[in-house]
Amino acid sequence: MDTMSFNGNSMREALRRVRDELGPEAVIMDTRHDSGAVEIIAARPGSVPIPGAGADTDCFRIDDSEPAVELPGDTGKDSVSRLQQEVGSLRCLLESQLARLIWDERSRCSPELASALRKCGQLGIDSDIARKLAGSAMAGNGSWRALLPELVRALAVSEPAPGTGAGIVAICGPTGVGKTTTIAKLAARQALREGPDTVGLITMDSYRVAAREQLENYGRILGVSVQQVSSAEGLSHALDRLASRKLVLIDTAGMGQRDPRLREQLAWLEAAGRPIDTLLALPANVQGGTLRQIITQFAGARPAAAILTKVDEATSLGPALSAVIREQLPLAWVTNGQRVPEDLQRMHGRESWLIKLAVEMVRDDPAPPDEQALAWAYTREVQHAWA
Repeated sequence: MDTMSFNGNSMREALRRVRDELGPEAVIMDTRHDSGAVEIIAARPGSVPIPGAGADTDCFRIDDSEPAVELPGDTGKDSVSRLQQEVGSLRCLLESQLARLIWDERSRCSPELASALRKCGQLGIDSDIARKLAGSAMAGNGSWRALLPELVRALAVSEPAPGTGAGIVAICGPTGVGKTTTIAKLAARQALREGPDTVGLITMDSYRVAAREQLENYGRILGVSVQQVSSAEGLSHALDRLASRKLVLIDTAGMGQRDPRLREQLAWLEAAGRPIDTLLALPANVQGGTLRQIITQFAGARPAAAILTKVDEATSLGPALSAVIREQLPLAWVTNGQRVPEDLQRMHGRESWLIKLAVEMVRDDPAPPDEQALAWAYTREVQHAWA
């Protein structure tokens, strides 16, 4: 075993010298402190057994994910700050190594469970949802192949889907998620089935001229009446004028989920004095954190179900599936293109189709999962053990 000694005035300085000489995969064998100086005994990668592969050693690898920071002098508060940062650096190193040790051990003890979790990771399913799905799959027939049926069962679907047949339906969601195009698809579907005189359109978007004109153009093409409103009272009057229409679709203003005017728009729907089903448009082509923000910000609309939009622009459906499963928000419709009305899929009875589509996206990008990322995702207790 070839080892080398590295000295520094702080743990961070000594670790930096180890990285510079041996690289980020170097293995720490021992550390010593003497009169304010730090000595690290390290070995080149491959020259010592790796923990988690049968070795009985306390060594750990260097994690170079944290950028170097210039530290202040070694007096007073600066000294305390320096010590805190060094301890924090060591904590990150140990957490990373412990997470990998736990993941490797679990993979050896339960290979089928680990395989199921890897599949979830490839699909982009959030780790907390993946644990539940994989656990249920293993409790069934003990094979990761049972994972996809569990995913299908976890997906709630709205039936009857708002926007089918009769009623008043408002579609809400942030700007740019495809609300207006989706409304046009629903309107065209109704017009083709029962005639254009059975459907009416209302736009509440008085902020963007282009959005209003887009819906009016769709209305002219379909032969459907379009009403524009700019107040709660105006919405009530428009609904009176369209009382004879079997299905009325309301296009709410496209606003960011943090826009203060959002609450005002939602209040208009409340003040209309009529039963209005709200559909929340969720874009499939954004990250999970953004989807969670959208669901939280539009919770005041009390959506009856969700429309998953822009599926054709997504590289993974895992974040969107995780979001609706976690919130138990039923899916009513999926849009997967710009064609009106062809690219609109009613979700009832098509749960397996959507999961199959998610799997096909992974096959198009068959990159192997990052084992260290899996270790972090599925060993959360390690992250909290040092709190």
